[in-house]
Amino acid sequence: MKKLSFILSVLVAFLGLLAAIAPYSFAKVCAMPSMHCHAVTAPTEFVLGILIFVISAFNAVLVWKKR
Repeated sequence: MKKLSFILSVLVAFLGLLAAIAPYSFAKVCAMPSMHCHAVTAPTEFVLGILIFVISAFNAVLVWKKR
């Protein structure tokens, strides 16, 4: 069960990184800086993606150390 928890934590961490870089790489936001998608949505998605990554990576380390 701990192995599954570790694998899921690593997978969610990877998906958090993908969510963080999505608006700046493969799912570009609009180019006008005054638009809502550029000014609010992209930075919010970046911050939440990094937060998901950090929490999941921390959980993966905790699960790994408990083995």
